[in-house]
Amino acid sequence: MDEKTILLVDDEQAFLEPLEDALLHLRHRVRKATTVTAALEKLQAERIHLVTIDIMLPAGGDLDQSVSSQTAGLHLCQEMRRRFPQIPAICMSVVTDKETIRKVRGLGFSFLRKGEVPLRTVLETIEAELKKADANQKRRGGKGQLRGW
Repeated sequence: MDEKTILLVDDEQAFLEPLEDALLHLRHRVRKATTVTAALEKLQAERIHLVTIDIMLPAGGDLDQSVSSQTAGLHLCQEMRRRFPQIPAICMSVVTDKETIRKVRGLGFSFLRKGEVPLRTVLETIEAELKKADANQKRRGGKGQLRGW
């Protein structure tokens, strides 16, 4: 598989480091963001192939007033679906209530239980989502890329 750029959106360094190391070992480029605002800026600024999102994280920037840390990741999922619909995302969180999972999956994103799923499973899910996105891109004939790509 071609080298892809993965955006990791999480404010827990202890979780990010092993995932980042594993993705770099698989020859992917890794970008990181710790807030919703930073993630949206990175999505706008460069070509991102997949995003991993923690549900509980700081909103950042202007969003601090309107988005709580309990739902910031869901807000990011909604914004991605609206602004960057072709970029796949995987939500990984300790927030595992049925309503949150239903919302994430309703937006078309995968959900993994953070801390309960082995790193190998996370990597397999990332690779599967990247392959699916590549296949969808080929079916569209390379059309539907984001502005600026």
